[in-house]
Amino acid sequence: MSPRLAPLLLALAAAFAAAPVAAAGRAEARAAAEQRDWAQALPLYVQLVAAHGDDVDLLIEAARVHGFADRNAEAAALYRRALAQAPQRRADIVPSLAWQSLWSGRAAEAAALFAELVPGTAGATRAALLDGLGQARQAGGDAAGAVAAFTEAQALAPDDVRLQRRLATARLWSGDEAGAVRELETLARRFPADRDLAWALANARNFAGAPRAALAGFLAQPAPVHPGERADLARAWWWAGYEDRAWPLLAEPTDAESAWLRDWRIGRELRPFGYAGFEASEDKDELDTRAWTVGGGWHPAPGATVDLQTRRLTLDDANGDPAANQVAASLRWRVGEPGSPAGTWWPSIALRAANFDGWHPVLPTLRLTGVPADHWRVDAQAARELVEAPRAVANRVTVDSLALGVDFRPTGPWSYAGSGAVQRFDDGTTRLRLRGRAERTLPLRGLSAGVEANLIERSAGDDDVDRGYWNPDRYRELRAYLAWSREWRPVDLELRAGLGMAHETDTAGNRSTVHPNFWELALGWDLSPSARLRLAMGGSGQRMATGDSAGGYWRRYLTLGLNVWR
Repeated sequence: MSPRLAPLLLALAAAFAAAPVAAAGRAEARAAAEQRDWAQALPLYVQLVAAHGDDVDLLIEAARVHGFADRNAEAAALYRRALAQAPQRRADIVPSLAWQSLWSGRAAEAAALFAELVPGTAGATRAALLDGLGQARQAGGDAAGAVAAFTEAQALAPDDVRLQRRLATARLWSGDEAGAVRELETLARRFPADRDLAWALANARNFAGAPRAALAGFLAQPAPVHPGERADLARAWWWAGYEDRAWPLLAEPTDAESAWLRDWRIGRELRPFGYAGFEASEDKDELDTRAWTVGGGWHPAPGATVDLQTRRLTLDDANGDPAANQVAASLRWRVGEPGSPAGTWWPSIALRAANFDGWHPVLPTLRLTGVPADHWRVDAQAARELVEAPRAVANRVTVDSLALGVDFRPTGPWSYAGSGAVQRFDDGTTRLRLRGRAERTLPLRGLSAGVEANLIERSAGDDDVDRGYWNPDRYRELRAYLAWSREWRPVDLELRAGLGMAHETDTAGNRSTVHPNFWELALGWDLSPSARLRLAMGGSGQRMATGDSAGGYWRRYLTLGLNVWR
């Protein structure tokens, strides 16, 4: 025998000897799989693959069994291995690989595979692949893409309840809360006894700005059965203004979102707190304002807050540089239940006292904030205030005001707000002030556009007296703006910018036109569950208040703050 043939003959002999053993091992593995005895079947397939990893049929069979056993990552890995060895069998392997990639958390890979498979299919097969594509896009954060896929799938399978529920969920996360509520309401009417549908509808209503309707839906069902549902209910209590009822539901969070709600948001509203801040502003009249604030408080009862504060204020312009030490105290509490006909209200009382080098004004404030029904908010206030300008302080100017505001945020892209106030200065000057706003969310996430109007009309006062505060006879303003906000935990950012035009008539009858353009930036940074930094800056007036202007009023400001919780 040739020495070169000996190794080949030995290998062939080993292969022939092993073939019955391999066949017996596969038969045993198949028998265990048919009995769904995964504890026995899976190790046998692992051994078979280790010994015969070049057998594509074996790889596919082992992948299928791992998939049945919910070992999706292992199944996907075996399908990839089979595809690498037999690319000509792509049409057979890719459909299963797509689903196993989705179920193993590889959303981007699954979306690409489903997108490859959808063209050229029709009927139920196309609907199933579009369903998978929608799920993969949803898992990958592409809510708008998920809506498109689920919508097409539902048109092919209009009676598939799971598809309708997935479409509603995708609409919710894409920002179409109204569409999500409509989809789920239709399903709930068809299946009134389906608890999962009722829960999903309540959750959609909560995100659509109706926490009271959401609570009614949640509380009409049996108690939450898993941590995700407890988080849903907690969020509804919180958004309805009942953080004390939300907190117990998050006692043992099992996911990152529930832990964030508990430790970084809801928990803060129940703990003693402190804060410190600095404010600075300047305007065209060369008025520089600086204020340092330190305060803190606690919650003596559910829904109640006590706040104590001290403030150092300094003013400086060509007319003087007064300074004041100020102290303030406030009490706020909650009245009502979310299901009551009158809704929930938060009355508050506050008292502030200042010392301007011998002048000791005392400034009371009464405020009432309420949510009489979902989508509505009402604010009413009666207060005595100061005009913080040197000549106004020298003249000891105070102003009493009565104000009422209403905010309406229906489900959908539009929101509206309006307010009115009557201001009466200590010299008898009386003003009527009206404000209005309409805003619409835009397709780009976090972006909205709006218009706002402001009217000031003086109804009484001495035209010849100038006591150091702005006192037009009539002022009309209209502005259009864009606003954008995003959150990248632990940081959140808000930007607003707008262009405006205003017409002013002074007490002598002189008319002028100005451009109250503006920009604003607000940044929040959660350092820990017990600390948050905030920064806000902005400007308004000519040239967006970015520099001195030859004409027209402008103002710039900056605020820095730190909040802490114990």
